[in-house]
Amino acid sequence: MSYDIEHKIRHTFITSAHQGYVQGSMRPNTLSAFYLAALRGADMIETDARGSSDGVMMVCHDPIVRGFDAAGRPVEYEIAETPAVVLKSVIIAKDEYGIQYMPALEQVLSLCYRTGMLINIDLKNGAAFAETVARTVRDFGMRGRCVYATNAAGALTINRIIGIDPDARFIDTPANYTADKLRTVPEYGRRCFAYTADFGEENISRIRESGCMLAAISLTAETVRRAVQWHPEMLEYPHTSDFLTITQDIIDAELAP
Repeated sequence: MSYDIEHKIRHTFITSAHQGYVQGSMRPNTLSAFYLAALRGADMIETDARGSSDGVMMVCHDPIVRGFDAAGRPVEYEIAETPAVVLKSVIIAKDEYGIQYMPALEQVLSLCYRTGMLINIDLKNGAAFAETVARTVRDFGMRGRCVYATNAAGALTINRIIGIDPDARFIDTPANYTADKLRTVPEYGRRCFAYTADFGEENISRIRESGCMLAAISLTAETVRRAVQWHPEMLEYPHTSDFLTITQDIIDAELAP
């Protein structure tokens, strides 16, 4: 039996592509990588948000963006110290979809809105800019379709985001998402994912006892088999993983005689 990639099988868990899906000359955290993730059937993409010097949310994993200017010269900028108009001109890659500039968060949100994907936004500035991100999410029609990675920002930040995005969900480490630390977050059990790449029974039991949903991250074709036995609510694959093929293999193995 084969998994029909043209008509995606409905599944309970969320499939997430870390920084998009990358092939060939593509680079992660580019609009083309996110678009290809949508074509490959991802339910969600993960990305990173950092504030520019003028408060515009830009997409980059590292605090410094490195790329090229229009003349092909290497450039690098400290994101927090550089205005958005300059950052948006940085060429990250040239791939089959054309020139890829450093994207602003609003561009990625617009793509997710149009393709039907959810988005997991890693708040690289922690509590700083968290409300700015939430307002941007709201303004681009993605309210209730975003999972915010809070990076130990805590319940106060979570509740501030909920004030803007009432159906928001959140993700962090099991150490940061304990029942005690989340006690002031309304209905945290349906909002909060604890993420892990440790699929040992003790660790999984600790996450379940916290009341949080389970997000299995950094999955490969090998580790996913250990992860799925615990029925995680989210499966996240590195940007180099063909998660659609892996999902097909999981389903085929389940149906094998």
